[in-house]
Amino acid sequence: MPIFGLQPAGLLQTIFEEIGVAVAVIDRHGKLAFANQTALGLTGITEKQKSASFEEWRRNYHFEDPLGHEIPLEDSAVMRALQGERVASEEVRIKFPDGSTKWLLTWAYPFSVAGLAGVLAIVVDETTEVELRRASSQLQRMETLGALAGGLTHDLNNILDTISLNVELAQNDIPSTQDYRLRLGQIKAASSKAAGLVKRLMQFSRTQELDYRPVQINEIVGDVLHLVNPLFRRNIVVSTNLRSGLPDVTGDASQLEQVLVNLIVNALDAMPNGGELTISTTAVPISGPSSKNGSPERVLVTVADSGMGISEEVQSLIFEPFFTTKPPGEGTGLGLSSVYGIVKQHQGSIAVHSSPGAGASFVISLPAQKAKL
Repeated sequence: MPIFGLQPAGLLQTIFEEIGVAVAVIDRHGKLAFANQTALGLTGITEKQKSASFEEWRRNYHFEDPLGHEIPLEDSAVMRALQGERVASEEVRIKFPDGSTKWLLTWAYPFSVAGLAGVLAIVVDETTEVELRRASSQLQRMETLGALAGGLTHDLNNILDTISLNVELAQNDIPSTQDYRLRLGQIKAASSKAAGLVKRLMQFSRTQELDYRPVQINEIVGDVLHLVNPLFRRNIVVSTNLRSGLPDVTGDASQLEQVLVNLIVNALDAMPNGGELTISTTAVPISGPSSKNGSPERVLVTVADSGMGISEEVQSLIFEPFFTTKPPGEGTGLGLSSVYGIVKQHQGSIAVHSSPGAGASFVISLPAQKAKL
């Protein structure tokens, strides 16, 4: 695509196409005057859009800053540069019409050379780098929260044990009236509830002791579905796709059951008007040296729903303790954090795949037991 209708010199054209970053020129009237192949591929500009104005092209896309705030047209790097501002190293997220997103690092420089004026825009796709950076930051944050929760749960357990013991002694020693019995019962019930919350924090911090045994994931799924069956409303369609012959995993059956119960309950909450809940299992090979020493597989469990979906911003927070999107008083924010901790304590991983309005899938990956040689 020639710049301002002129064919650039062969060397300059080659440089633009080979430097590996997107380069575009917008003229003083806001028309796209030039874009190298990297820019065309990165932004999805079509043949019809080559002759369009920058404003017309941008209407098809949604731009956000790193905090998720929309960037209006007048605040875009190109429009600011057309006003004479040099815009360097601006990180933005672009949402395409098909729902996909990319993180871009942009520079926009105004220029005026030999009677020609406009904006030179340079764009680097740093989607992979941003996602890795965010994943690393989230992991560090989760590890810090886990260490903090581990220390708190130890102290809280000691306090709750003391309260519970003294309640029992008071119930046995005090010539209790009905009011005393009622109040002591309320204290005991509150202590039990608090102990339950502490237990979930212990699950997140991975400080609880587990009863590891060889377990079959398909059997766990079957037991959980039987357990939660009363929760399934008539407008919920439940389907399973369980692969036969799965290898065992080493785990605590009761804790793995709790993981699935929490995920299923969350899925049901995401489908207040009904929908489909799908649970599937499979095994996937792993590559590398470990696959040659008797453990060629990981077992995957997927809990998927057709509900309201989860935004990208929320996805980065849902496994943190006390984070919840439910109204006050309707959730503790410990359900998914305990899921995360239990899975991690089983040497596994959990990932969420979702977008608003498109449902959500939680995928748990657990190491299969080593095959006996």
